[in-house]
Amino acid sequence: MSNTSQKHRNFVSEPMGDKPVTALPGIGPMLGRELQREGINKASGVLGHYLVQDRDPQRFGQWLKHSSGANSHQTSTCTRALKDWTDNNL
Repeated sequence: MSNTSQKHRNFVSEPMGDKPVTALPGIGPMLGRELQREGINKASGVLGHYLVQDRDPQRFGQWLKHSSGANSHQTSTCTRALKDWTDNNL
């Protein structure tokens, strides 16, 4: 198993609840502001887009890049966290 950040482990192991968008691995304050400008304030809103994209990493990645300006590393980090969270919780 490859290494994951503490942020990733915390995110995946806890309920989604009312977490801010910046609780998502790969999403820091700058990308969080961009997503908030798009009307997405909560991690659950990003999860919704992931699910609407049928959990497809490429489609979701394109949406995240377009919506926040995320780079490839940030996109893959966020996508992996959402995949792991949905695998554990849905």
